[in-house]
Amino acid sequence: MERKGLCMVCMVIVFMLLVLMGIPVFAQGTSANEEVKMEEVVVTATRTQEKPKILPVSISIVTEEEIEASGFTDVSDLLKYVEGIYVQAAGGPGAMTNLRIRGLDSRWVMVMVDGMEMNDPSAVGGAFDFSDLSVDDIQRIEVVRGPESPLYGSDAMAGVVNIITKTGKGKTSFALSGYLGSMDTWQARFESQGRLGLLYYSFAASHLETNGIAEDDRYWRGSYALKIGADVLENLRFEGACRFINTDLQYDDFDFMAYRSKNDPNQYQKVDRLVATFTSAYVPFDWWESQLKVGVSDTRRKYSDKWDPESTDHSVWGDQLESRQSYTGRIKKVDWQNTLYLLSREDVKDTMVVGCEYREDEGKSTSYTETAGPWGITKENDKFPFRRMQFIGYYIQNSMALWDSLYILTGLRVEDPDDFGGRTTYNLGASYHLKATDTVFKARYATGFKAPTLYELYAPPNPAWWFLGGNGGLEPEEGESYELGISQSFFSKRLAMGLTFFHEAVNKKILYYTDPVTWQGTYENVSAVVNQGVEADLEARPLENIVFKAGYTYTDPEDREHHRRIERVPINQWNASLFYSWKDRVTAFLAARFAGDRVDRYGASDPRVRRANAYTVVDGKIAYRVSPHFQIFIRGENILNRRYEEVKGYESPGASWYLGSKVSF
Repeated sequence: MERKGLCMVCMVIVFMLLVLMGIPVFAQGTSANEEVKMEEVVVTATRTQEKPKILPVSISIVTEEEIEASGFTDVSDLLKYVEGIYVQAAGGPGAMTNLRIRGLDSRWVMVMVDGMEMNDPSAVGGAFDFSDLSVDDIQRIEVVRGPESPLYGSDAMAGVVNIITKTGKGKTSFALSGYLGSMDTWQARFESQGRLGLLYYSFAASHLETNGIAEDDRYWRGSYALKIGADVLENLRFEGACRFINTDLQYDDFDFMAYRSKNDPNQYQKVDRLVATFTSAYVPFDWWESQLKVGVSDTRRKYSDKWDPESTDHSVWGDQLESRQSYTGRIKKVDWQNTLYLLSREDVKDTMVVGCEYREDEGKSTSYTETAGPWGITKENDKFPFRRMQFIGYYIQNSMALWDSLYILTGLRVEDPDDFGGRTTYNLGASYHLKATDTVFKARYATGFKAPTLYELYAPPNPAWWFLGGNGGLEPEEGESYELGISQSFFSKRLAMGLTFFHEAVNKKILYYTDPVTWQGTYENVSAVVNQGVEADLEARPLENIVFKAGYTYTDPEDREHHRRIERVPINQWNASLFYSWKDRVTAFLAARFAGDRVDRYGASDPRVRRANAYTVVDGKIAYRVSPHFQIFIRGENILNRRYEEVKGYESPGASWYLGSKVSF
């Protein structure tokens, strides 16, 4: 009966969408001779404001309108509909969530909020966990695919995800929204923004609670974001931004013998995450802009578990009575960027970005384990002492536009970390706009690097587990990439299509290596990875109030060291989304995404290869504005109720429905 009810709801949603699409909208359309604007300015790819169409860089934008229309509350859900990205969550709400760009590891993806890195230096690979990042106070998300180390240094070897928060404008406004629905989920959010004389601000706070997809999967999250700025003078601005996230999660254990998650009622995770920046922007002359940014991101994770007879705490080797782990990771940064407008004529525009960046990565951890075994109770206290790594990077990039058709991009960065030899990375790209057919040709070559993490370098040895400790002799991982692309617009830009071929190689990949004779292990530069494939994207606006987007990615990932397919990378994936609005009263969103089968894990002691099946998921939302200040909506995730796993052994939520409203004044 429950499944029949869900099917009926799905049919109602589809019927409503069909009806809405049939409502006459020609009065709101544009004439055939009007040019429809389908792009906006981006900053991540060049550190300057540029139109994405002319850049020889693969970049995608998730706009504020798309964030609002989709109704998603987590950034990770939005990124599932960006071409070239595969998001993988180990379970339901709050479970660890990483993403890959073009099949490359999450450890090589830099994640920033307002230009401040959010990666976790205390994690083994330094990857960012998207599980607790909400959409609160976010204006847009810019995703750059391909190496961005020439501009941003280590961690950006596969690409960059830059989350840009809202800047207050206009009269002071307030909004209160919330929803409730499946899995006993509810959320409340308060937002406010505005400008008061020279000052402007934006603030958002939200609280989310859910019982998750299974027993003992409760998740709790508080998120708070604030940005305050002041236009002190015509050419001088100060701005401060802060985001704090606090989460509490009950999560499952994992049974490696059955290769399935297993309920554990006593296992908890607590995370506190803070990112704060202060920026001063000064324009002493028309041809020179200077910006100084000081920032810090701090991640603190705590895990605890107590003995339970039904979980994996019980084994033939003994019972784990209690365990506690604590991790602290921190990034500090000072970045001085100068933008020089060297030429600004009708036929030639030349802009140069020159800067210096100082960054510190800090990390430490503690661990306590109490075990009851054949020889009695043993207690282990392990400590990873405080460690610091420093980077000093000098970067320069020049972008030149000739005759409003040819765009040339060149960049260079010299990195001087104190724990290993320096690295030089560079970027060469060009694009040409053939105006007669509105065709853009693109080509780019870039290099990147990823420094070993603090744990990989300095982890203390653990003889009981045959761990030799970190390897101070590790070298940075090195990557290079080239891509060729073409984009074409039709019907006065109502239809735009793009196709990009990419080839990316990573050498000296760091893996945990176990000596087959002594069984002792540590981290080594022992692998090489090659990814190549094709990305295709399409955007259509047949009418002013209808936008259709689609993307497809084919990836051929190869582990050259072992001559096999890379784990957890779908060869084929696609997504499609439809945005619809009517008379500023109704907005609708309908989207589908597909991920092909993946190799999840190659067996070590177990010779079996674990594979995850392909899946297709459909999401949607309909909102109705009852009055200028009141809106109601219904949102569905996985509305066809498909059973699927993004990570093998961890089920994802089934059909989930949420009903909510929003009051603004």
